[in-house]
Amino acid sequence: MPIIETQGLSYTYSPGTPYKKDAIKGISIKIEKGDFVGIIGHTGSGKSTLVQHLNGLLRPTSGKVLLNGRDIWENPKKIREVRFKVGLVFQYPEHQLFEETAYKDIAFGPSNMGLDGDEIDKRVRTAARFVGLKDELLEKSPFELSGGEKRRVAIAGVMAMQPEVLILDEPTAGLDPKGRDMILGQIAEYQKENGATVILVSHSMEDIARTTKKVLVMNKGSVAMFDETQIVFSRAEELQSIGLSVPAVTRIFMQLRGMGYNVGDNAYTVKQAVERLLPLLKREVGNND
Repeated sequence: MPIIETQGLSYTYSPGTPYKKDAIKGISIKIEKGDFVGIIGHTGSGKSTLVQHLNGLLRPTSGKVLLNGRDIWENPKKIREVRFKVGLVFQYPEHQLFEETAYKDIAFGPSNMGLDGDEIDKRVRTAARFVGLKDELLEKSPFELSGGEKRRVAIAGVMAMQPEVLILDEPTAGLDPKGRDMILGQIAEYQKENGATVILVSHSMEDIARTTKKVLVMNKGSVAMFDETQIVFSRAEELQSIGLSVPAVTRIFMQLRGMGYNVGDNAYTVKQAVERLLPLLKREVGNND
């Protein structure tokens, strides 16, 4: 049984007005427990609207969202419980920090779950470790922290609830390359250690390519592709045809093939490129000796 499933999911903004817009249309997908799924699509493709349905922040105009086989809206009074199980980190989540200390901000979610003090403390410190926050930072005001540290506090606050599904909407937006790599590495470590289901929304093809196992491609409110990462990025020409860029490595491989080099199928990570190109370079060197 998939942990998350949507059945004919559709959502319309401002129905019955001149501003009516169908944001997502007839989406039916299944996400298995332990999956690491990336979601990509051009601006306005419906990515954020989709993930806001998965924990009940938006209610479908039509269709269903199932969590462990049950419609999350079958009892609207219990939608709060769904949000503990499906945690969502918004884009620029540091803008939502408000407590006196970083510790209290991370503890906010677990406290609302009614956990005792010892369990809350354990979860706060475990989550802080996952995102690389040192103990001395926990007692500081979040507003004294750097931008990257604030981002990690916000992510830790959702991780501390230990959701079955962790959704991150552009978690590296606005960070420098070092900060981006750090956040992505910590998310990957969290997913691996906990076996959690993680859904990552990103505009960065490189980030999606090197961290996720499956990719969901959105286009004009519908699903254009949903498959293993390698299969999706092997369809580079199709991605480009709907206005999406592909990883720089993939573009280089497409150019090499166009120049007549036998480099095989598209690569989408630097590691893959090295594995493909080294044998060719060795043969070239051998032929020139």
